[in-house]
Amino acid sequence: MSLIELREPTVDLHQSFMQSTAEWNGVDQDGTSMFFADKYGWDLADRTHFALWVQLLKDLARPDFTPLPGFVSQSTLWVVENEQYLSAVSLRHELGTDYLKEVGGHIGYGIRPSARRRGLAKLALAGSLGQARALGMPKVLITCNDSNIGSAKTIESRGGVLEGIKPQSVVGPLFGCPDDVRRYWITL
Repeated sequence: MSLIELREPTVDLHQSFMQSTAEWNGVDQDGTSMFFADKYGWDLADRTHFALWVQLLKDLARPDFTPLPGFVSQSTLWVVENEQYLSAVSLRHELGTDYLKEVGGHIGYGIRPSARRRGLAKLALAGSLGQARALGMPKVLITCNDSNIGSAKTIESRGGVLEGIKPQSVVGPLFGCPDDVRRYWITL
């Protein structure tokens, strides 16, 4: 019997997470916040470094923890099925940078390539929206590439209202976006 659940990041899923990383084939995994490992010089293939990164993800959710300059507090959930890592979703507690205000938004998620088209993005997004409600956030900004129809449908299925589309000609030079960016708001 398959058990799919949302849970905090855990070192116990190191091997499964690394298998997922290999599936991404070098492409950025939205929602994982792997960039923090780069900032600290951690190699996530090393279990000790992975444990430091997992602890940082947990610390970032604590109200008494101060993120690195240029970053904001966030809560991270992983989608897990039978002890296999499938997905990550991160809720930024505020839009504290120009990047987040324009293209990053409050929530980012990514689904392991072999686990797509199973409704996991909807589950991940619902969990993150629950966290946002618990934090007292009145609404959240969620973005996706204009060409990512699946993500747009996921956002709309959870009440996302399209604010507009930022053209790549504007956001590309500023933030390195490869596509136009759809901006949605969800009122909580």
